[in-house]
Amino acid sequence: MVLRVLFAHGFEGSPTGSKPTYMKEALGWDVTAPKMSELGWSIASQTEVLIRHLDKGEFDLVVGSSMGGLAAANASSMRPQAGVRLLLIAPAFGLAENWEGMEEAGRSAWKTTGERRYTGYDLDIVLPWEFMESAEKMSWPRPAHPTAIMHGKYDEVVPISFSRKVADGCEDVVLHETDDSHRMKESLRFIPEVAASLMEGSGISLVEIIGDQVEGLSSEEEKLEVPGELSAEVSGIGGEDGVADSQADIEQLEAEMERLQAEMEKKKAALESSKKEPLTDNEPEKESLDEEKERLSIEASDAIVKAEEEVELAKEEVAVAIQRAEQEEAEAEEARLVAEMEEDEAREAKAEAEAAKRRLDAAVRKAELAGKDAETYTDEMEREKREGLILERVTQRGDSLDWSKIGISEGGNPDDLTLINGIDEFTQRKLNALGIFTFRQVANIDSVAGKAVNDSLELLPGKVSELEWAKQAITMLELRGVDESSSKPEVDDDNVIADLSAAQIKWAQIGKAGDRKSDDLTLIKGVDAETQKKLKVLGIRTFDQISRMDKETAEAVNGALGLMPGRVSKMMWAEQAKSLKNK
Repeated sequence: MVLRVLFAHGFEGSPTGSKPTYMKEALGWDVTAPKMSELGWSIASQTEVLIRHLDKGEFDLVVGSSMGGLAAANASSMRPQAGVRLLLIAPAFGLAENWEGMEEAGRSAWKTTGERRYTGYDLDIVLPWEFMESAEKMSWPRPAHPTAIMHGKYDEVVPISFSRKVADGCEDVVLHETDDSHRMKESLRFIPEVAASLMEGSGISLVEIIGDQVEGLSSEEEKLEVPGELSAEVSGIGGEDGVADSQADIEQLEAEMERLQAEMEKKKAALESSKKEPLTDNEPEKESLDEEKERLSIEASDAIVKAEEEVELAKEEVAVAIQRAEQEEAEAEEARLVAEMEEDEAREAKAEAEAAKRRLDAAVRKAELAGKDAETYTDEMEREKREGLILERVTQRGDSLDWSKIGISEGGNPDDLTLINGIDEFTQRKLNALGIFTFRQVANIDSVAGKAVNDSLELLPGKVSELEWAKQAITMLELRGVDESSSKPEVDDDNVIADLSAAQIKWAQIGKAGDRKSDDLTLIKGVDAETQKKLKVLGIRTFDQISRMDKETAEAVNGALGLMPGRVSKMMWAEQAKSLKNK
């Protein structure tokens, strides 16, 4: 029968690692090696993997390496009824407190975020906080089966003191210390001997455990068995009913059996003694090597102690730095919150100030409008008052005019005197206050009357004469078809108002319009619809007539139309008309 083994590899190991391969190929064991991370990376998940295999199959020995050893110990404590024994190689007892980065800050960060990255030789994974939760509950299991632990004195991952603690606290646990590191490469050769010692009394023969790995053990084992000759001899002594033929033969047989039993006990004791020899080589020629190893071990221990002290010191410094950083972070957060509150208050204050400013601006605008309205009203009142005083003065001066020349009008049918250049609405009101309401009255104003009217209206000296109000009024009358000749007043010889048909316009030069079609004289710049109407009254209706005007005729037309002196010439009516008639 071949030894049936359930093998649990370590955290970074695999089912095809060096240890299970050695057990299969070198020792010939029937090894079942599941993938321990099949259900997850936590110790609880990996323990469950072993329990499922224990529940389904039959095994003689459970071998666990590193974290697999911790999982095997947990599986043993949870399945005490399983008929197995345990071989734990550098088991990861104390996983929770020994996991890297488990200072308070790192632990707190892991718990807060719920995950932590692990980067090893071949792994780069994210571990959930559940990994540490299960480790805290399952770091120190108590194996329920006979257990052998192999642990290197120079283990740099799991301190050997953890395995010593378990061995001291469990009666069925035996610790074998070797001169090795965590990977236990140099200790693989001791596995057969440790397994043989562990399986003693289990009904599994040494040959089934170690095969031919230890020279001579197979033959020695055969010698421990009852010899075949003795078996045959014993079987031939009894008869059909199993009773000896003679008492002498029985006594002789018992003596022989006692002798053989003594020899077997002696050989067995020798074998046991060989099994309990130290796992390291004991040849005399290697004593110096052992001493050197011991010295190196002491130095390594001292270095480890020193390193541990430095690590502890560094941890303390890191803890202080983290505490300081957390305090500064808290202060910064508090300052940030205060700043945000102040910023919010500032925004609110700014918004209130802007709203107040808008209200103030609105009030100012309203006040300004009210002030402008009041000012406008006041100005209008002042203007009306001032105009009223002027009109009152003008009215009082009406008696100074020669109404026999100007003519009297009751104002029943007044003309729009503002059509005369130089007369605005207020001037018209002043004329009306004097008693002048019609073009006829204005047309009757000679130079003497003009001066009196000018003074009465409080105008600039000579304005009435300069703007030729009388001539403009005559033109207005002509435009209305009034027969000026029948009603023209008598005036002095030197102040005669020229008739619109006066010889000053050289008709022989510009020609009579006759039956010719009238042109649109408003195309000439300076000629509006009213001026065109006046020109037609004069008898000027075509571009051809205007184009023939010389300077003297232009001035005559200018005066007849009541325009500003020189306007016709300045606006170049003749040149414009010449251009227009050729189109």
